Amino acid sequence: MARSRARLAGLDWLLLVVSLVLGGIAGYLGLLLGMRLLLEPRIVSETALRLSKYTVLVEQVSKHAGESLPAGVVVRQQSQLPGGLSAQSRRFERLVAEAMALEFGLKRRLQPDQPPLQDPWGGHWVQLNRFDQRTGQPLWLFQSQLLSNSLWYLPPLRTLAIGAGALAGLVLFLRLKVERPLSQLLSLLAEQGSTAPLQLLPEQGIAPIRDLSLRVNRLLERINNTASARRQLLHGLTHDLGGPHARLMLRTEILCERLSGENENGELAHAMALDLERLRELTDQLALLGEQELPPERRQTCALDDLCGRIAASHPSRSIELRLPRLLVNLDPEGLQRALNNLIDNALEFGAPPVVLSAERRGNYLLMRVDDHGEGIPTETLLAIPGPSRSNDRQRQRHRGLGLAIVERFCVDHRGRLRLLEAPSGGLRAELQLPVLFDGAAQPALLA
Repeated sequence: MARSRARLAGLDWLLLVVSLVLGGIAGYLGLLLGMRLLLEPRIVSETALRLSKYTVLVEQVSKHAGESLPAGVVVRQQSQLPGGLSAQSRRFERLVAEAMALEFGLKRRLQPDQPPLQDPWGGHWVQLNRFDQRTGQPLWLFQSQLLSNSLWYLPPLRTLAIGAGALAGLVLFLRLKVERPLSQLLSLLAEQGSTAPLQLLPEQGIAPIRDLSLRVNRLLERINNTASARRQLLHGLTHDLGGPHARLMLRTEILCERLSGENENGELAHAMALDLERLRELTDQLALLGEQELPPERRQTCALDDLCGRIAASHPSRSIELRLPRLLVNLDPEGLQRALNNLIDNALEFGAPPVVLSAERRGNYLLMRVDDHGEGIPTETLLAIPGPSRSNDRQRQRHRGLGLAIVERFCVDHRGRLRLLEAPSGGLRAELQLPVLFDGAAQPALLA
């Protein structure tokens, strides 16, 4: 079998690149916003101070020295400005000019250096309060941005902001496409129960994680199929064993009655009956194992009277009496049918009809009762079941505990309990206490 390499798919690479680009853009925009709110007032104030001092100094020197200025001072006529005189200056230059006029009383025009640049680092041209003697044009003074004390860190700061934004985009990509899918995958695997069907996992995240989820889902499907086949096999075996075993038990009882007077043959028939009894216990355990292989409860909303009406219709007519209100319950309907069928079958086989199926509401608890009209069970036996049968039970074959164990398991799955009491009619009462009714605030339990 060929091994697949854990590589990112094309879509994963595209999402990664998009995350990095969007993160870098977000970092740069964040830097611009931070500069606008925090750094810009300081930069404007410092630039205005620096330009004001330099402008005043150059104007004073030019008064005494005429047109001869010190080396390094760049002054040009308006027509000689690089890129020409722009009609409208940028926002930053307007703020600096306003700060120069407000703080230092210098009303000067200001514009940025334009290509061809006087200095690669950029700078500003400030209109002097002096004119060229030959042409009469105003003079402009240049100051390089390299001399600034507050803007030297902007290029590395921009790089750092873009890098931090790209890193944040990478972290977000890993969070959404790697960490979250893996956490969900591990969480769902930890929540899987011991019974089938096992829930399949969502196939999301980067390509290696999707491939892992796909392979785990295939394994879970094989487990579910194996459990379903095993469950069907167990039910088939218990069903096939039930018929021959019942016939053998009947024939053995008849044989025991006929040979009751003969010592040796009677003992042999009694031994056969004990072996069949043991075989019955093993069959019951096999059936119980099949019941335990059933999936966990699958709750849904249903009407109790309709559900019990279908159960009563599957039994002989006039053997079941229904005394049920119109209640809306939230439970596993298949589990309830299985539990009530076991109780009704026991009542019809070991008690006497009619079997009364009733229900009562107490808060959000549902009390369901199955009453028969038989002879009942002694009190000491009631305290011992569900569980193994006792010798003073109704008869040796009665109330083996398998059906009651299924009913009790249904109650435990629904966080309820099973109680066996004496019915008012003298027979046995099986009472199921189930918290399956809706709260009044959430949804009405009684239907009109």
